[in-house]
Amino acid sequence: MKNNYMTTIAILLAAVICVGMVYPLSRIAYAHTFSGGESASFLALSKQISSEVELAQSNIPSNITLAQDHANDAREHLDANTTKELSERNKRVASDLNTAITDLQKTVNSTSASPTNTTIKDKVDRIDGLLQEALSVRIEPNQMKNATVHILAINNILNEIGEHYGGAYGIEPEKENQTTATQNKIVNMADYQSAESLAKIAVQMFTDVKKFAPSNVTSSPDFAKIGTGLTSLKSAIDSKKSFKEVQQIIDSQIRPNIESAFSLKINAK
Repeated sequence: MKNNYMTTIAILLAAVICVGMVYPLSRIAYAHTFSGGESASFLALSKQISSEVELAQSNIPSNITLAQDHANDAREHLDANTTKELSERNKRVASDLNTAITDLQKTVNSTSASPTNTTIKDKVDRIDGLLQEALSVRIEPNQMKNATVHILAINNILNEIGEHYGGAYGIEPEKENQTTATQNKIVNMADYQSAESLAKIAVQMFTDVKKFAPSNVTSSPDFAKIGTGLTSLKSAIDSKKSFKEVQQIIDSQIRPNIESAFSLKINAK
């Protein structure tokens, strides 16, 4: 009787070990938990890709060169590492999004036929739909309703705005502090369009922050100043103010108030 009992225990233990060797490993491979900062980066990235593909569409057929620049930028944003991270959550969405963006790029850059607005719109609509799917599988529901995640995503967008707006004026990122008064002419319209679009998006994103932030944050003067700063930023870019003026709004009017309102220490780059 004792021997039968010990045999049964041994069999059960072996079964548990076998299951433990197979099942958890597959779970670990899938269930990478992304931090709030990583989710904020992906949220910002999805906004950038959406912005670029929609700019590609808006430049068809009037300016095929600008459309190509934006389609190429969208392709660059979805790099191998981002695709890999998305694949951890949903391989089909990652593959479809990668294929759709590549397809848009090839169509816009085609030398055999000029793309029509209708053709590009269909492709952009598909990409936007896949981006929504990507957000739903890549970012946890509680993080999508977290004001800090959204405000960090806006901070990432601010970095992109500064980079694109500097590029619009022919200013290299490492020489942003050495700008001169002579750099007052836009020399890269694709970069300008990207900065303009992202500034509009940042203002729109702030509405989500308002929805999710606790009342003690939204009622603070610093929080209100963030919204005012974002509106001023959009207006300055729309009016083609100098790079220094635009960067000053980011560095002096927006970021300090983000830090104080949310008790954060954020990186400018």
